[in-house]
Amino acid sequence: MKLFFPLFFSLFACFSLVHASNSDSLTVADSTNVKLTSKQKKEQPRLVLNLELIDFPYQLDASKTVDNGNVSLSGFLKGYANPSMHQSLQLTTSLYSGVHYGIDKLFRKDSYADWSKGKRFLHSMTLLVGDYLLTTAPGFDGWLHEEFHRSVMTRFGVNSYDDMNKFPIGAETVSVSHVTDEDLIRFKQQSPSDFIRMHVAGIEGEYLLAEKLQKNNFFYNQNMSHQITYILNIVNAISYVNISANSLVADEMTNQMNAKETTISVRDFTGLDFTGWTYDLFRPNEPYTSRGTHPTGLGIDRYIKVSDLTTVELNYLKKQGSLQWLNLLSPMIYGFKDIKLNDNGAYGNFAIRNYLTSFGNDISANVFLRNKSYNYAFTFHNYMNYENYFPAVEMELIDYVQPVGQQLLYITPRVLVGLQPSEQGFTTNKSSFLGLLECKIECKTRIHLNPYVELSAKTKGWVAGNDFLNSNLSVRLGASMRIYK
Repeated sequence: MKLFFPLFFSLFACFSLVHASNSDSLTVADSTNVKLTSKQKKEQPRLVLNLELIDFPYQLDASKTVDNGNVSLSGFLKGYANPSMHQSLQLTTSLYSGVHYGIDKLFRKDSYADWSKGKRFLHSMTLLVGDYLLTTAPGFDGWLHEEFHRSVMTRFGVNSYDDMNKFPIGAETVSVSHVTDEDLIRFKQQSPSDFIRMHVAGIEGEYLLAEKLQKNNFFYNQNMSHQITYILNIVNAISYVNISANSLVADEMTNQMNAKETTISVRDFTGLDFTGWTYDLFRPNEPYTSRGTHPTGLGIDRYIKVSDLTTVELNYLKKQGSLQWLNLLSPMIYGFKDIKLNDNGAYGNFAIRNYLTSFGNDISANVFLRNKSYNYAFTFHNYMNYENYFPAVEMELIDYVQPVGQQLLYITPRVLVGLQPSEQGFTTNKSSFLGLLECKIECKTRIHLNPYVELSAKTKGWVAGNDFLNSNLSVRLGASMRIYK
């Protein structure tokens, strides 16, 4: 479920857009000549759009989910209604990038430094109104939130419908509906860890959207106006976690939903995401049927209230609500796209994130570095269950340019190594190895529509944006469009 709240932070975002330093970036000229003066010569597109057509084997799960357990061509095509995390994230990132590129292009016919205060205000208000309205449009932030929930469900044969596809403008709550009790009973019994992750996968997607937009803005020196999206996205997620721990608000909302939703098909899969997450995190082996009967007498009482949590459980949820404010620790949110490190073209930036996971949480620090030759992203993970800490480190080299024959390739390798709780356990002090190897290879074409392939291999464990908690080998195919003007 996705909640929407009036955010005064939007006005702050508008203010920061008007007053933050926002000078135009320099762009390295495009070239299709494979005889590079340096292997590391970088191009800096003003806009990058990605469409991921194949994510295998996830799409086998999607095909089975929508076609009664069968794998067929028709089921495979219908399965696109249940995109993977990777597919929905790429789409939403591209849509926001395209909208902001268009708005910036409309206004930036001269240098930002030469704008009047009136023009800056109009530009900021256009972004604010546009982003606010798009929040409830298919393909944008709210839709992404629900699709991340649905991708976890899809992997275990739980079909559903994203009510964001109804354009629910003005709605306080939006559901993932058309989920049967029988599927939820089976799902929790089959994989308690994935069931727990299902509750919080929505804000996992929202924080990944902010990270993806920040990476594109920083590494391609795009100077796009994403600040309002960051604020709307992150603060709404923070508010949602904290409201879920407020008994006066959360329990009243739950009572209203229960009274209104008299049929099983219209009910959300969980109600307020984070009360459900906390309840199952502390009770991974409790049968789903133990929730009891719905107040109407029809079906299972899916929605967990704050009053259903013990004092220990509620205190843990409140702690996680407080830690969510860490997600606002990034200069990029406030208009500072990069930080100059020296006079030789080196720049950096950072962001702190707190993800909720299948075993607890991950407080991570993203460090972005670029120079005239390379783009680096480093992440330091602090995985934590109830009482124990498990470290990991991650490194990504973005768009290493490599000529091969007459072709020019952009190569992006990524590696993650570390520890996580054994079997995704919330209370265990035992650890297990976590490893991830990925490599994306994009082939440059003269029309700037570049096909790409990405290979991903991981051990058991939670990785943000990866649909699988079990060990997995995935192949992804898609196309990237790079625009340089």
